[in-house]
Parts: sequence; structure tokens; C-alpha cells
Amino acid sequence: MTLNTATSRGWIAAVAAAILATVAALAFLGIALAASVSDLTVGSATVAPGGTVTINVTATTDDLGSYRVDVGYNSSLVTATECTSANGVCSIDVIASDTVRINGSNLAGITGDDVVLGTITFLAGSSEGTAALTVDATTQVLSDTEGATLTVTATNGAITIETATDTPTATPGAVPATGGAPGTSSANSMAWLLAAAGLAIVAGGAWVLARAGREN
Repeated sequence: MTLNTATSRGWIAAVAAAILATVAALAFLGIALAASVSDLTVGSATVAPGGTVTINVTATTDDLGSYRVDVGYNSSLVTATECTSANGVCSIDVIASDTVRINGSNLAGITGDDVVLGTITFLAGSSEGTAALTVDATTQVLSDTEGATLTVTATNGAITIETATDTPTATPGAVPATGGAPGTSSANSMAWLLAAAGLAIVAGGAWVLARAGREN
């Protein structure tokens, strides 16, 4: 066996060993590489009576292939008027009363943080209150691209209906006058002072003259 042949066989054996080690490692870590949904969330919002608001249904997911999410709501406080699905279709009050169903699928897999799966638009009634938005766990179905069911606990949302309160703004008070305009009150005050001084001088002069007369 030549040196080159031995070296080639050594490289082949090394590559084969590396491949086997990689396959074994992937098999061992297979559970970590599987598709998953770590978070499914129905949003929350505040709206004034009679107003409209749109809620997002989102997921933090890796390789999500399909989903079915039923969101129930309190019809005495809000009414669902429109819905969308980012990867399929949705329906309002068809599957059940006061329920919106969002369906979607993607053969390539849906991966990302806070990915929008669908939206629901609600019209608020005239009464104030809080309408819960609840995912039905009994009908919820999420699967990976191979069709395997994924288990996830959803975070429910709510719509709070309340009248907005305006914050009062302070009104500056009137600034008190600090003096009159030239020629009005200031001038009048100066005139009175001069008149009083003149009277004092006249009175003083008269007193001096009268005393001088008595002494003579």
C-alpha cells in the first residue's frame, strides 16, 4: 500500500466517522429540532363606546404548517364585523355563535416571532365594560408541516370599552396691573404730590409771615 493510498483511506474513514457522528447528534437532538409554537396570543385593546378596533392573533413559531383558532367574544358588549387570515380563510359566527374561526396553512412552514396569523375587527356597543376574547382549547388545532399536532396554551385577550376623559388644561389668570399708562393714573398721582407740596410751602410761608408780624 502506497502512502497516498493510505492517506486517502484515512480521509475517507474520517469523513465517514464525521457523518455518522452528525447523524447521531441530530437524532439525539431531534426533539429540539422539531416544529414548535412557543406562544399563541390574542391581542387586547381599549376603545370608546361605538368605536371600532382590530385585534391581532399572533404566534411565535418554528415550522408551523397549519392552524385553526376559534376566538369567542362577548356579544353583549362587542360585535365582530370583519376578520382576516394571513394564510387562509376565516369566518364569523358560522361555527358557533359569538365565535370567530381563523384557518390557515403554509406548506413551507411559518417561522418567526409574533407572526400575525389573523385579525378580527370589533364594533363596540354603547355600554362600558370589558369583553373577554377567549381561545377555545377544545377546537384549537396547530400542526407542523408533516401534520403532527403541536400543543400550546394560548394567551387570551380582552377589549375594554370606556369613555375617554379629557385632561383639563390650566388657564392663565389675569396679570394684575402694576401701574398706569403715562398721562393717566401716574400723571394724576404726580400732580397731587406737587399740589400737596405747593400747599405745604404756602402754609409754611404764611406761618412765618404771621409770626414775624406778631414779633414786630
